[in-house]
Amino acid sequence: MRHDGASDADTTASLCLKTMQLYTVEEARGLLPRVIPVLERMRDAFLHLRALQAATAAEARGAMGDGHLVHSPLVTGGEDQGEKHRRALSEAATQLEEWGIEVKDPERGLIDFYHRRGGEVVLLCYMLGERGIEFWHTRSGGFAGRQPI
Repeated sequence: MRHDGASDADTTASLCLKTMQLYTVEEARGLLPRVIPVLERMRDAFLHLRALQAATAAEARGAMGDGHLVHSPLVTGGEDQGEKHRRALSEAATQLEEWGIEVKDPERGLIDFYHRRGGEVVLLCYMLGERGIEFWHTRSGGFAGRQPI
């Protein structure tokens, strides 16, 4: 406990709010045309990686029968596809993080923008395929607690 009565947790929470990127609804909606292509790249890389993992597991199971792994789905045209998609996923995640956007589900393209609503920090919610940013939820409410803006 500090001398001013605030706990270390209060101080940490206060510092996080000072460094957190807060968006107005208009700012978040204005950034969305730049965010969507990055989010699509992230989703595509995530799905490709999952498919490669499944294909590799299937190939490994097949190799157990005769001991030979005939074809590696990870390498196409001399390029390591797993590394290519991991790099794309990482670059997209880094870009979204730099914008202060929180990725909730890379497969669905679900993200949140921090927003102040009535003195409380809440999240503006967007998922690929939606027309725009039309919902918000509390930090503890999650996707199930989405409410129209």
